[in-house]
Amino acid sequence: MKRGRTMGLYSASRSIRWWLNGFPADTYARHLAQTEHWSKEEMQVYRDGKLRSLIAHCYENVGYYRDVMNREKIKPQDIQSAADLVKLPLLTKETIRTRQNELMASNIKQMAVSWSRTGGTTGEPMRTCRNVECGAWTSMCYERGLRWGGLGLDDPRIRLVGGSLGITKKSLIEQLGPKVRGDVFLPAFELRADTAPIFLDKIRRSKCRFLIGYASAIYRLASLAKDMGQTIRFDAVFPTAELLLPEWEDTIRKVFACHVLPYYGSGEVGSLGYSRPDSSGYFIPEEHAIIEVLQKDGSMQLSGDGGFIITDLDNYAMPIIRYVNGDAGKVSESCDRSSPFSRIERLDGRYNSLLLTDTGDLISGVIGTHVFRNIPSVRSYQIIQEAPLHVVINVVPEASYGLKDENLIVDLFAKHLGRKTRIVIQRVSHIEIPPSGKSVFVINRCLSSPIQLQR
Repeated sequence: MKRGRTMGLYSASRSIRWWLNGFPADTYARHLAQTEHWSKEEMQVYRDGKLRSLIAHCYENVGYYRDVMNREKIKPQDIQSAADLVKLPLLTKETIRTRQNELMASNIKQMAVSWSRTGGTTGEPMRTCRNVECGAWTSMCYERGLRWGGLGLDDPRIRLVGGSLGITKKSLIEQLGPKVRGDVFLPAFELRADTAPIFLDKIRRSKCRFLIGYASAIYRLASLAKDMGQTIRFDAVFPTAELLLPEWEDTIRKVFACHVLPYYGSGEVGSLGYSRPDSSGYFIPEEHAIIEVLQKDGSMQLSGDGGFIITDLDNYAMPIIRYVNGDAGKVSESCDRSSPFSRIERLDGRYNSLLLTDTGDLISGVIGTHVFRNIPSVRSYQIIQEAPLHVVINVVPEASYGLKDENLIVDLFAKHLGRKTRIVIQRVSHIEIPPSGKSVFVINRCLSSPIQLQR
């Protein structure tokens, strides 16, 4: 009875707060509920219209893009559709770091933007910002993606993410909303064989039918449940933050008897792909983003197999156009009349591994993401577990990097890997990229299971 009375309280209270603050997310959500039923042609017309508006804005208000377009002798009217993006040069992580001020729009007030340091799931954290409207588009694409998997806005969910690293704090509103809905937070980095019974008991008592979390942490939870003979059932599980390996997906599906619906995004752009129970791959929310594919022959197409080039159609504060995000895969254009979206058929990159603690347990390698997003003096990193009690962390330091940062890194990793684990920090000039071009930020050389690079 209690749950029945509270159904809708979360969404209703949020909508009132957004209306009072003039936040446009509800308007965008209603629009996205309509556009998903459009034809492919209608979607392309809408997408290209947003692109033209963004390019015109960049030429008028963003010094970096105005200089680039003048140098290349390109006028705003030369970019009429997504196919014309090839006329513009690529945007790299290094450019974002070194020309941040030039990438900022002159007509967007600082008070109207939100800054964030990206999670660094490719091993290279960065600081970027976005305008209010961009944040709303990203969030509503995310909520629509979860809805495709059956998870409604007011449905409580288990969140298997983060942990007690003690370096970030959430606002009162951020804490209150999930409590109103009945969400259950489980710290992913504290999931071990000895804590698993507590985790599983909380899940069972919550009666939540949906689980969202790091792919490796969800896999670890499923493996522990299987070993313990515990029965947990979900309607759907949503893995994210790292590539879902086939053997992980198979274990999760069998143990939890549910749909496994990974989703794909990046800290710089946000929502980039969502799964559906009745289809394979990730559907690209083309109302918000464009993904180009760098082919092996060097050409650029809107489909095919190769590296991803991302354009955010909604970030007017720090426009991200033709951004090389370090991921790769295979994209196909929509050929299904029931869906207007292009689809990521295969996603490469963000290869990850679990890390061994000093007790022989396993924890998610995404711990690196959480540590380094809060240490701006590290440009990029890679974690290598050479032996069960030996971890080497290669860091590419900024000029501001010092002993205080190094001690913090060691302390945070030791907290979760155990004090017996020897943690060695090595300052390097760059992180080697494997021949595959896939992003690898955690390597475990002492695991015999196929959670390694050679795939």
